[in-house]
Order: sequence, then structure tokens, then C-alpha cells
Amino acid sequence: MAYGGYGGGGGAAHGGAAHQLTQGGSMAMKLRLRLSCNDLIKMDSFSKSDPMTVVYLQDSTTGGKFVEIGRTETISNSHNPHFHKCFDINYMFEEVQRLKFAVYDSDSKMAALDGHDFIGDAEATIGEMVGASAGHWSKPLARTGKTGNRGVMHVDTEECSGARGTLHFSFRGVGLDKKDFWGKSDPYLEIWQANAQGTYTLVHKTETIKKTLNPTWRPFTMEFAALCNGDPSRPLRFKVWDWDSDGSNDLIGTADTTYEQMKPASGAPGKMVFDLINPKKVPGGKKHKKGYKNSGELHLMGCTFEQEVGFLEHLQNGLEMNFAVGIDFTGSNGDPRTAGSLHYINPYKPNEYIAAMQAVGGVIQDYDSDKMFPTHGFGAKMADGRVSHCFSLTGDEANPYCAGVDGIIAMYKQAIGRVQLWGPTNFAPIIQATVSVAQAAHSSAAKGTTYYVLLMVTDGAITDMAATKDVIVAASHLPISIIIIGVGGADFSSMNILDGDEPNQLRNSRGETCQRDIVQFVPYRHFQSNPVALAHEVLHEVPEQVCSYMKANSTHSTV
Repeated sequence: MAYGGYGGGGGAAHGGAAHQLTQGGSMAMKLRLRLSCNDLIKMDSFSKSDPMTVVYLQDSTTGGKFVEIGRTETISNSHNPHFHKCFDINYMFEEVQRLKFAVYDSDSKMAALDGHDFIGDAEATIGEMVGASAGHWSKPLARTGKTGNRGVMHVDTEECSGARGTLHFSFRGVGLDKKDFWGKSDPYLEIWQANAQGTYTLVHKTETIKKTLNPTWRPFTMEFAALCNGDPSRPLRFKVWDWDSDGSNDLIGTADTTYEQMKPASGAPGKMVFDLINPKKVPGGKKHKKGYKNSGELHLMGCTFEQEVGFLEHLQNGLEMNFAVGIDFTGSNGDPRTAGSLHYINPYKPNEYIAAMQAVGGVIQDYDSDKMFPTHGFGAKMADGRVSHCFSLTGDEANPYCAGVDGIIAMYKQAIGRVQLWGPTNFAPIIQATVSVAQAAHSSAAKGTTYYVLLMVTDGAITDMAATKDVIVAASHLPISIIIIGVGGADFSSMNILDGDEPNQLRNSRGETCQRDIVQFVPYRHFQSNPVALAHEVLHEVPEQVCSYMKANSTHSTV
């Protein structure tokens, strides 16, 4: 099955402030938010809390409800956590954008928040946070029905740099101080970034290596903007700690530098060495040690920078994207001849299937050069009596192409009268059809020049979940994104299994995980009164998914 490609234009700036035009023509500024807390209330009887923070944005399209936009990592045994996961927000001066920060004591690995103890939350507008002194905003946490101090939420805001790229680091420690009375040390490394007000914010933390004074930490990557916001001369601080199970970690030593100073380490492994200094052991310190030199050394073994190409640049460089559609024709949709059916064709108002395809396809088709979209149905009984889980809406299996969104809808209306709704709701066959084409493109000499977006519109839970997981995991290294829109009022909770923002959340029947996140699920009725918001919610992850595929396949440069 072949697909018609679409190319696009547009520009992407390198360096300088990160701005973009919104649909209304106003200028949006990208802000980076870094979170920390102090003096959190103790929620566990015999240990400190294990805090994490959930970040919400108030959404005007849902009646002012707060919508979760992300979560920090969990910090074990700490009442004063510094979270290294940051959040990037589009800030519009002319809009009131309200955020809520809810802090929990994490008690399990469950995604559902009712599996954790709620500590408290704090709200503010982005304007309030930007307007705070030096961009450092603080507010006490509160919980309805509870009094007393529950801790303080801190947020540091800063405009993101337009610099894009990924840094690859490797570090080891040499001759670290022994901190444990009965053993050696359990060292881990932190990297802190200087703020405008002269304080420092945690941006990365390595794993802990047990019982050693000469640790070699796993190599890691981080975004260049996350390290120093695109400013190579911005002060950075390394901190090496000895981990203790009760959270009372001991500082081994610190070292100050900048990315500008570290950059020569690229191509010169092992030649950049930092003395780790413990402030308590220098003259004037509480534990001043005569002849003190250092508390060990931190060796930078490697530092390389990959300049990343953005989504628009990929399009400008000739990337073709292909759009395909799969439509649910199972009996659970109801008899299309009755008004209660999700497939009922009302001459005065589009049904949910049509509205969803118009909202998403209306955006996608603007990028398509020939606007010819392969469109298939699943779960229907055909005229010859067989049940098909992948049939062409055009009636011609050799030519499934529909001309634009209007053509998709016209063929959909014809198919409603031509087939009998049946079942079950099997996703794997249609996904596999697109995956097969993506696999051919991935394996060809033109690898990295074509990408596929499959839209699936369905009214209910998937009946071949195991097979669907298998095909998605198998496809996660291919140039493909899968968008699922759930129409009707069914329970779509199982769809969240497929839409995992972390690749290791989805496993196939052999226990293998996705190489990257390629699925986005959205329930139509959350956005049925706002097709613009629906299209945004459905499509906003696609550019990042495209870039992650291109990056994984070496379509970037290293400098």
C-alpha cells in the first residue's frame, strides 16, 4: 500500500530568545520552570517523605478545569527536594495562564494519584511567577481542611534559549573521601545551574554506586538548554555526595565550572580533572584540615554535543509525511439508520466520527502535496459475508486513496450504507498495514525521508489488546506515529496503556518495551465543543515524535 506524501515549509531560529507566533498572531515566549520545595510535612511514621510534584494548567476549553501537563521524578527521603525534571511552557502576555503544583508523598509505582499521599498544593498565574523577584516564586502549600505548615513550593522561571542540542557526558570519581564508618562511600553526582539571584538549581543527578571511592557513573545525556539555557559561560556546580538510606546524605565535595571550560574535553577524555572541595575542610571551616588539598577528584571522561534539527527544518530538508485513517465499523456504534448511533448521518450536524476527522485532517491536509489519504475501516461484515478488519473505504482494495478530508468523509458515508456493522474491535490489522509500509521506508536507501501518521477513530475498548501492544512495540523504532480518538461515552481507560509518555510503560507479550513513545490517545468528548483544541491535543506530540525518530537514525550532526 503506497501513501501520498506531504511536505512543509517554515523557519526555525537558532540561538537567541525562543518565540513563536500563536494562531491569533500574538507572540508566545517559551518559559522553563524548575521546581523545588522545602520543609515538607512528614507523611510517613518511620521515615521521611518521598515527594513528587504534579503540574497542572488551567484549560479554558474544559470550563476552567486543571489539566495535568506532567510530573517530576520522585525524590526519596527528603523534606527539601530539588527536582531536576523541568517544564517548558508557552507564555502569552495577553492571557491569564494559571498553574497548580500538587505535591505528593509517593507510596507506590502506581500512576493513579489515589495511590499516593497528598501533601498540599499551590496555585499561581505564570504572570505572577514571571513577575517575582529574579523569577523566583514561592508559596506555602495548602490542603483543604488541614491547618499548619505543610511546606513551601518554589518555582524558578527563565526564558528558554533557542539553542537546541543534546550533550553526552561521562564522569568518574577518583580517591573520594571515605564517609561511612564501617565501609567506603556510596557516591552520586549532581549538576547544579546558577540562577539570576545567585542561587543554584539542580539540573541532573546520576545513579548511586555503592561501596566505592572510585566510582564510574553511567554515561548520560541531557539537553544543552537544560544544562545552561544555551549560555556556555553560565556557572555550573558539581556536587558529589555519599548516599545514606535515611536521607541524611553527606557532601563529599564540590567543583565549579562552565560548559565553555568543559568543551575542550570533547576528544580529550580523562584530561579534565576537577578538585572536589569540601567547604568544612578549608581554612575557616568547621572541620579545617591542615594541608587539605581536596576530597577526591572528579574526572570528566567525555563531553560531546549533538546539534539537533527541528521539525520544521526536517520538513524544509525534504521530509515527506503521510497521513492514513482507520475507522471503527463495529456493531457497538449502534444502527446507523437510527439517531442514537454514532454513525448516524445527520444532514444538519456532523456526527462525532466526521467532526473528529474534520478537526484533525483539516490540519494535516495543509501539509500534503497531493492530498490523497489511504482510508480503511475495520470490524464490518462485507457484502460477501466475510468480516474484515482492514478494508478500503473506496471499495477498491488496490486503491484506498481518498481526495482530501472531504473525500474521506464522502467515502465514509458511502461505506456506512454498503457494509454491516459487526465486530470485534481489532486494531492490530490496520496498524500493521501502515507499519509494513513504514518498515519498507525505514529499510530503504531513502531512510529518514518519509514519516507516517495513522489516525484511528473508535467507539470502544480494543479487543485484541495483546496483538495491538505487540505491533506498537515492534513499530516503535519505525517512522510512524499513531493517533487514537475515542468517540462516544465508552470507558476508554484501557487506552491509557497504549498512550504512555514513557516508552517503558508499554510492553509486548515478550516483555519488551517501546523504543520511543509513538501513541497519542484523546477522548473526543473532552473537546467536542472546540475542534481547534482537539486538533492541538491530538497533534502536539507528533513533531517531537518525528524528531525522536530522526535523531535515533542519525539525522543530526555532532560538533
